[in-house]
Amino acid sequence: MSTVTKIATNTTFTLIGNVVVKVLALFVSVYLARYLGVEYFGEYNFIITYLAFFVFVANFGLDPILIRDISRCGSDANHITSNILVIRVLTSLFSIFLSILLIRFLDYPDETILYVSVLSVILVFQGISYLFESVFHANLKMQYSAIGLITSKLFYSAAVFILIYLSKSLIDFLYLYIIAELIRMLIAIYYSRNFVRIKCDIDSELWKSLFKQCLPFIAGYALFIIYYRIDILMLSKMEGNLAVGLYSAAYKLVDPLLFIPGALASTLMPLMSKYYISEFSKLKRLYLTGSKYIILLMLPLTIGLFLLSEKVFGFLYTEDYFPAILTFQILSLTLVFNSVNSIQNSLLVATDRQKVNTVSVGICCILNIILNLILIPIYSYNGAAIATLISVITLFLIQLLFIKHALSLFSFSKEIYKVVIASLLMGTIILIFPEINFLIIVSVCIILYALFLYWINFFSQDDILMFNLLLRKD
Repeated sequence: MSTVTKIATNTTFTLIGNVVVKVLALFVSVYLARYLGVEYFGEYNFIITYLAFFVFVANFGLDPILIRDISRCGSDANHITSNILVIRVLTSLFSIFLSILLIRFLDYPDETILYVSVLSVILVFQGISYLFESVFHANLKMQYSAIGLITSKLFYSAAVFILIYLSKSLIDFLYLYIIAELIRMLIAIYYSRNFVRIKCDIDSELWKSLFKQCLPFIAGYALFIIYYRIDILMLSKMEGNLAVGLYSAAYKLVDPLLFIPGALASTLMPLMSKYYISEFSKLKRLYLTGSKYIILLMLPLTIGLFLLSEKVFGFLYTEDYFPAILTFQILSLTLVFNSVNSIQNSLLVATDRQKVNTVSVGICCILNIILNLILIPIYSYNGAAIATLISVITLFLIQLLFIKHALSLFSFSKEIYKVVIASLLMGTIILIFPEINFLIIVSVCIILYALFLYWINFFSQDDILMFNLLLRKD
């Protein structure tokens, strides 16, 4: 199998795995919300989000280093992986200790402390899974990661409905989560035997080298998790689980949709990196076309979700969650900005400007924390949503202005106005016929939107060029 074919297979399995996981996660989240009720759903999301803050401690920034080193010719994969595995177990155990210690220090109720203590074991299971999935990544065999991820999520999803049928409590769903992560880890270990052999081979010099190299990756992930998840932790401490439950009900509907632009941006990044060195004109066309398609998909989705928010909540949730409709509207506005952010991030990485990403995300982390401190006491979960929207727009503007100044590129082509007009026409249909059935109005809007773009000859030669670049085999 050629390298190109391996990369194509690798990408396909990654995309399939992520799509399946996102769909299952959304499906399970909605049913858990309906079953647990607002307050316990809030506690469930708080516990998982809280432990996510300790993943960067458990992983210690070593996964990208492992991928890089194994990918290089002449490297001893067994030696490197064995040493990182020992480090991973130690850092995972430390992250468990730290998570339990901090939750006690923050003076949460005994029930919440118990839940965190029980679920914290997943930090070990996830850490080992991520380690061996990095080995698969380095060998261009991400299908094994997809198998583990999909299998564990399918098991969890099926078992959730069994627990709901048996009227089980929150602690039982946490035990189930642990079993699902254990299954994923065991699958990763099983397939890893095709690539590495773990042995007792402690290398103190290698450890020193790894610790020096991992610091930027630790910092980067820490900023990332703070930027995207600090609102739920602050909301939990300042307003309680009820507010977290309402906020999470809205957030869980918006967040999975960002996979779409993220997948496109990550697919384009290698090509953008290539053309930055060789043919800048192609880089420009590729970036503009990619941005156009992201906006083509996400702008109508943003407008549709904003205008159909009541129908969406009425279709998915019980009346207990209806106070979060405004929250959902606010968060839906982040979609288009976050989507453009994804390709702007990819462009910055492709053009060796990773530090701009780190600095801009760091600025928005600070801004997000300050805004949450100000807005949550006033507007509760809606305040957290407003803080998120302002932070997302700020990140978008910082990177937009930098790209325009440093690379003389602008994220929006001249044809974007056609997308705006088509999206507004779609929104007008929604406003004119507010009483039409939810599924019918969605179907009609999709068809009319597509027909309008076809009628105005929206698709250009640059679009064809982009698809040829993505599909070319040489």
